[in-house]
Amino acid sequence: MKTSPFEAIAPGRVCLFGEHSDYLGLGVISAAINLTIKVRARPIEVREIQVDYLDTGESDAFSIEEESQYKHPRDYVRGAFNVLFRRGVCPVQGWLIEVSGNIPFAAGLSSSSALTVAAVKSFAWTAGVELEGEELANTAFHAEVTEFSESGGMMDHYTSVFGNLIHLDPCGLTLLPASIIGLVVGDSLEPKKDTVGDLAAIRSSAEEGYRVLSKMIPGFNQLKTPMGQIENHIDSLSGDCRRTTLTALRNRELTREAHRLLSKPDPDLDLLGNLIDKHHTLLRDGLNRSTEKIEAMIEAAKEVGALGCKINGSGGGGTMLALAPGKEASVATAIESVGGRAYQVKMRGGCALKKAGEND
Repeated sequence: MKTSPFEAIAPGRVCLFGEHSDYLGLGVISAAINLTIKVRARPIEVREIQVDYLDTGESDAFSIEEESQYKHPRDYVRGAFNVLFRRGVCPVQGWLIEVSGNIPFAAGLSSSSALTVAAVKSFAWTAGVELEGEELANTAFHAEVTEFSESGGMMDHYTSVFGNLIHLDPCGLTLLPASIIGLVVGDSLEPKKDTVGDLAAIRSSAEEGYRVLSKMIPGFNQLKTPMGQIENHIDSLSGDCRRTTLTALRNRELTREAHRLLSKPDPDLDLLGNLIDKHHTLLRDGLNRSTEKIEAMIEAAKEVGALGCKINGSGGGGTMLALAPGKEASVATAIESVGGRAYQVKMRGGCALKKAGEND
């Protein structure tokens, strides 16, 4: 049991490669960034969790004696509490929790996953349990995705927990040594209309493609079957199913190439930018994930020297990512000149918890 005030900080992330891949059983490469969600907690006398969302002025409260009823879809703080409560991990006294952060909401930077990671870390700590590593990431995934029957994968949670640069696929997690500088995020300020529905549609279409290919290719495996074999049978699919499946598997190949590049401490940034551009083309043309405004922001960034740009997150609005070492300020200004909001970001470590008064 913990009774001292503390704070948990969890970072957002940018996806460099493998967008719309982790929930399709394929690899991803993502980086934690220095936009974060912070949960500050202190014990209180009443036997409940009181939550103040400082950035929105909203508040919530629920008992620690039983599972909490959800007030709305994607009620992630309550979801974090409930997943742990069912495992017998629950606080023995009440806590006041203050939530704040500087991650743009619903913009493809994993604000919800960072919140869930920080909430799970915090609730476990109040019960005297120090969740770390894969156990923390997996628990946060269940609290955000499984608990609310959503379609996302584990990339966001693993990136927020482990920090810096990671590669994740069904074979496991790899912490990549590359340090990437010159990252600029551009927020289109366009709300994404239906992230959950979009992911579900893409997932359904690609998984149908996998099923058809499994009938055509003995031993088909979306992670391992060579692209040449797949292309010999891809015309067995049609329409959206063909386009989505082919895009997913071409993303697989591109992510593998990027994995090799980023396995070096000092990767060739010009080559990295070229690969990022290729990834965006697949997302834009293969999955229809870009918008006119995102394209204008990318064009503006490229005109002033960005090495590569892509849609970031699920797309259909939200944010884009530019790689612009040495030209971050110019790219940020260019993005804002066409109506976006720019953030010059850096890679950072993963979720951390400290007691009140401790230094970072």
